[in-house]
Amino acid sequence: MERSSLRLLAGSQAFREIRERGLSPTRVRAIIGASGGPKWLVLSRLDQYLNEHFLSGAPQSITLLGSSVGAWRMALYATKNAHERFRKLEAINLDHFYQPPITSDEINIFIDRVLGEVFTESCRDQILNSPNRHLQVISVRNRRALNGRSAASQLLSLSLAAAGNLLSSSATRLVYPRVVVSQSGRTSIIGLPGENVTLDQENFPQALIASGAIPIVMSPVELPGSKARWHWDGALADYHFGGPFNVPDGLILYPHFSSKVVPGWFDKPLPWRKPKNHDYSRVVMLVPSSEFIARLPFGKVPDRHDITRLSNEERKCYWRMVVEATNHLVEDFHTALELDEGRSLVEPLQYK
Repeated sequence: MERSSLRLLAGSQAFREIRERGLSPTRVRAIIGASGGPKWLVLSRLDQYLNEHFLSGAPQSITLLGSSVGAWRMALYATKNAHERFRKLEAINLDHFYQPPITSDEINIFIDRVLGEVFTESCRDQILNSPNRHLQVISVRNRRALNGRSAASQLLSLSLAAAGNLLSSSATRLVYPRVVVSQSGRTSIIGLPGENVTLDQENFPQALIASGAIPIVMSPVELPGSKARWHWDGALADYHFGGPFNVPDGLILYPHFSSKVVPGWFDKPLPWRKPKNHDYSRVVMLVPSSEFIARLPFGKVPDRHDITRLSNEERKCYWRMVVEATNHLVEDFHTALELDEGRSLVEPLQYK
């Protein structure tokens, strides 16, 4: 039997549930969208399938938690015509022309295009007023003593956070406090400290931009409703979301571009920093298999370095090939659900 292009990895409680009862859309209580820039393209068609088919008949309340591009993806899960908007976001990513050198101004042109063509005022209204899909956008902010936007100030803050993170994963928030922007009255599902800010029409664009504002590469953002500080990429605190999560019942669905989870951005060079098994006990990850990734052009998923390594035409061709190939992920997931609701596909998710 040919191996599936998609892996279904489940924490201990989720694994038992799926083996006994199958993967039911009505059991999903939260969805996670990780940072990763263009890596999300390997998930675009899966996001579309989850919205249009798997979750279309799920009436329960679902929290949509995301940082950086994951926040942009999760926001679309709360729209009525998510399939069309995902296609539009996908097309903008595939077709956008970058004029080197890639400066913050060049990136702002791309961001303005996405906000203007995808996150229109009517789209924002749908997200803010969704009765059963609740967005939570993650960013971080500066401390008062480090609230500068110069390159020197940014490097100082980054250095302090990186050095402290070697000793403790909690050191990052001493330099960059987490900011959770969500609809009024909604409690963050992140089981770690963070400042809560109400998401509204006024701060919606800034919240999305701040969530992906990479230090040095991009400009920081002032966020209405939050403290008067510069706000930055939520990945600094929650790169892939290591948990814990305030989800006492049900499942946490996590479409991800890799089975590897790096909790915070500063944990990338620290292989021992992993999620704790009990924090991921209710998590269900949908990830491309290593064999599938090996068959992609260059043997990898897209990343932001492609923008500088490849010409515009080379990059566009490569990214289009990857996106089309990911239809196999959708086909394999659909087949698994039709066969036995994912029982035969699910694997235990464990971190040593």
